[in-house]
Amino acid sequence: MKLKVRWNRNVRFWISVGLLFLFAGYSAFSLIRAHFHIDQNKLPQYDFYKKIPSIRGGIYCSPTGRDPYPIMKSMPCWDFRLDPVAMTQSVVKAKGQRKPRSPKAQAKTIADVLGLPYGKVLSMVEDYSRRYQRIAVSDNRRAFEVLSDRSLVGGIIVRETYERRYLEGNRLCHVVRGINGTYNALMRGTPGEIRGKRDAHGNLIKDKIEVNIPPKRGADVHLTVDHFLQKVVEGELSAGVAEYGAGSGWCVILEVDTGRILAMATVPAFDVKGDFSDGDLILRNKVISHTYEPGSVMKVITAASAVDAGFVSPDSVYSTKRDEKDGYGRYRYYRLPNDSHAMAPRMTVKEGIVESSNIVIGKLGCDFGPKNVYAYFRKFGFGSRTGIELPDEEGGILRDYRKWDKATWSRAPIGQGVSVTALQLASAYQTIANGGVRKKPYIVDRILDADGNDLLVRKEDPGARVISEAAAYATRDMMLGVAAVGGTARRAKLKGYSVAGKTGTAQKPSPTGGYASGLYVATFCGIVPSGVVKRNPEDPMPVPPEIVVLVSLDFDERRPFHQGGNSAGPIFKRIAETAMRYLEVAPDRLNDVADDEF
Repeated sequence: MKLKVRWNRNVRFWISVGLLFLFAGYSAFSLIRAHFHIDQNKLPQYDFYKKIPSIRGGIYCSPTGRDPYPIMKSMPCWDFRLDPVAMTQSVVKAKGQRKPRSPKAQAKTIADVLGLPYGKVLSMVEDYSRRYQRIAVSDNRRAFEVLSDRSLVGGIIVRETYERRYLEGNRLCHVVRGINGTYNALMRGTPGEIRGKRDAHGNLIKDKIEVNIPPKRGADVHLTVDHFLQKVVEGELSAGVAEYGAGSGWCVILEVDTGRILAMATVPAFDVKGDFSDGDLILRNKVISHTYEPGSVMKVITAASAVDAGFVSPDSVYSTKRDEKDGYGRYRYYRLPNDSHAMAPRMTVKEGIVESSNIVIGKLGCDFGPKNVYAYFRKFGFGSRTGIELPDEEGGILRDYRKWDKATWSRAPIGQGVSVTALQLASAYQTIANGGVRKKPYIVDRILDADGNDLLVRKEDPGARVISEAAAYATRDMMLGVAAVGGTARRAKLKGYSVAGKTGTAQKPSPTGGYASGLYVATFCGIVPSGVVKRNPEDPMPVPPEIVVLVSLDFDERRPFHQGGNSAGPIFKRIAETAMRYLEVAPDRLNDVADDEF
């Protein structure tokens, strides 16, 4: 009986002890829970703000029938900045090390991981007067991991950002710079932001976020430029400038039936990442921002205008004598420049184009009259901007005909006393190639926002009729003999393809007045195929023109091959031949092509 009572007492004791422990545990849990709850709400909190960088839109080439090719893209990376003061105040000690790392050792780590000169980094570390110095912007993840490790380096601020990457180096540099300027508002995007509260450790408190606006990506600009043709143009133009000793050169390719710009280049190029001022001449896109006297390439425009008006035909005959008495004595007062080589006593208008006679076309212009010449020049687009989607386009100089002196009556028709841009000139030739209909040249194909919506509303351009289709055909036929044996640009002749082209060798104006002796701008502009040659005799129509290619070289000093046919012509030939094969245009002169080349 005593054992039973004692057992009952033990059971009651341990039950009591157990209940006591349960109560204590519950109380402790409640206290801990209350403690953490109070800490979460009562610990010091600080305002938090973070600006999230936007992603800048890219620039793409848009080859016909091919995938867009990126020229410039924004890539995620890190912006590394240094606070020398914070570095000296922080204790940086790697695990297992007894002594903190010195600023010099930290500078060595920074230089090594970012691939920078040690001396440069050390000078930044020791310059306490400049806080938050930018060390580098890099997408090197190893650098991010090392420079974010406070046991290795102190005083480093790391921020996520985006950097423009030019995937083709300096290719298309003048155009890319222009596009970045023109469409900056669309391309830059909209930064995001986060506002709220952070704890003492700098961590964002998620349930205290007040504003959370994600960044909006900028729009992508898709150019009409074909990546391959651009590469060809820049390569051949650079080689030509070096070969013929020119100071600079420029080239543009237009698609005949649309006005699309397939390539646009100026040499020398520049580093797109370089630091330039707006006035630096190397930044000038000479296809649109440089005006010059075109010279004899304008003779085609004069002849086309007079033929369209019914004033002459390609077979109309003119004397090549400047001071003759038989009805043309008045021309002596207009001081027509002599032709550069011996001419037949009399020539047709067509022969005057092929042999580039100043006297024949000058007399034609005088007879046609300054009012008519001026009116047609304006219709072809000279004297006004084309409206290309790039900054700093010039409009050229074409004074009102009522202000022309008698010398200009004959000089303007042969390309003197007026100034043009290369794009204006190429556009005028595109008009002749397109059956007399001028299409506005353009270089932006599409602008796509982050959701793929096209922001560019481009209406179908019906073009403007400048001359009749018959006059355009007759003009191309007159131009056919230029890039041929006996023409002024036989070195521009293409194998297998007919060319309707014209040379220009224009004297450069002198700063003191008149023209500079021995300094020229050499030009060749050609239509390929010519649009007047049938591939087969039985074909109902000639092979239609595909492209217009203009090449100009600017000579800053005397050079032996300063003529358009001897310098710009060969460059044109190399570019046009490659373009025809790339665009898969079958030859229109089969007798010029070997069987294994067709």
